[in-house]
Amino acid sequence: MSSVLSGGHKATKVTVICDLETLTGGNAPARLTDGTPIPAAQARRIALAAGVSPLLLGRGNTPLYLGYRERFASAAQRQVLETLYPTCAVRECETPGTLCEVDHVGGWALGKSPTDIDQLALTCGWHNRFKHTRPDQIHITKDQDGRYVYRLLPPPGARQRTGNGPPGDIGPPDTTFNWAA
Repeated sequence: MSSVLSGGHKATKVTVICDLETLTGGNAPARLTDGTPIPAAQARRIALAAGVSPLLLGRGNTPLYLGYRERFASAAQRQVLETLYPTCAVRECETPGTLCEVDHVGGWALGKSPTDIDQLALTCGWHNRFKHTRPDQIHITKDQDGRYVYRLLPPPGARQRTGNGPPGDIGPPDTTFNWAA
């Protein structure tokens, strides 16, 4: 039926990136996912059209809405995540975000994290597997910009340790390391 009403044409999907102020009447230009700047008025017109997926960014460039859900992050979601996470979300891990995996913070398979931009973070492969095999050893918080920050915790009853393995690794014993830091 929709193909009859639309004359057989499907709407082109466009992602417009702008802050809420621009969308509600401000003059700051928006941009497309390829970086092309567009005037605020044009962004508002596009946002009203069918088939458009607006990406709204709040203060600190925290994504508020992406427009669709699926099991795996979309290319647009990944682009936003790579902007928000220049490195792995695990504190002190310096693996570049472009080499990281998209992690559902609360666990997609557990039904706790839909594939929504505010439920995703980037973690390197090692830390992503670590999180899923030892969930009791990861403490997740958000920083002042709304990004998730993962911190490794020692195993229950373990002596204090520091990292000599992959970034953020638990590593060999070291009595000078403070896990609460």
